[in-house]
Amino acid sequence: MKEKYKPDKNTFYTFIFNLILLLITFAVGDSYINYKLLNVEQTRIEQQNLIQQKNQFVNDFANSIQKRTYLAENYYYNKKNNENDDVLKRSWEDYMKAVIFWNENNLSNPIFIKYYFGNKAQEDFNNLLPKIVKSHEKILAIRDGSTDYGDTEQAMEEAKHESFVFTETLLEY
Repeated sequence: MKEKYKPDKNTFYTFIFNLILLLITFAVGDSYINYKLLNVEQTRIEQQNLIQQKNQFVNDFANSIQKRTYLAENYYYNKKNNENDDVLKRSWEDYMKAVIFWNENNLSNPIFIKYYFGNKAQEDFNNLLPKIVKSHEKILAIRDGSTDYGDTEQAMEEAKHESFVFTETLLEY
């Protein structure tokens, strides 16, 4: 009859050592995998939040610039069509509220445009601003009594077009 194999002490200790090592590896591996999964999830959430913030910025920017453009045209055409004083006063007040709102936000617009869309977008925005200012100066001249409507319409149209193109560009980023 064959004798049963009886492990010696070294084999037993080696088995216990390997078992403990295996358990430690499982525990560390599980913790590491959970840590990595948590980091991936946090990164995904941060990216989602950034996309939402970016979209909100574009929406607010588009509303602000389009409102200013629309109200400038509204005042211009009311003045050109010799509307009554109440209509002119109301349309001027509405336009100036839009200008004030734009100016308040315009301090941070270049910063956020650069942050969300990069240097090129910020340069494009800086090229847009003089067109908006020119349109505003033409509206101010009309309000102050100028009867030269010809280049006012062109300045407003250019500002409106460039605003639309710039906003559309932001949406494509």
